[in-house]
Amino acid sequence: MRNARFCVIMLLLARWKAMNMREEIVAKVQNLPESVLPEIYEFIEQVEEKDEKPSLMERLRKIKIQGPPDFAENFDLYMSGEKSLDDYIEKDNKL
Repeated sequence: MRNARFCVIMLLLARWKAMNMREEIVAKVQNLPESVLPEIYEFIEQVEEKDEKPSLMERLRKIKIQGPPDFAENFDLYMSGEKSLDDYIEKDNKL
């Protein structure tokens, strides 16, 4: 229970800091001269483009591995050669 409260407090603190930082950024941008605003706008556009790229985890989730049904369970046996992938490949090619 105590640990859960700590997590909630930390989450709220992080959100508060993020909002506080956003407000500080907005205040700084509002005080900038008009001449630098196009450069700031280009920077923001570049940051937004980076956010649109898929994350590493999203890319890793797309990887599909084909193997025998017990491959994950017996991975060490396949890597040491005690079990062979050749049997699975031959069966798969016959289908």
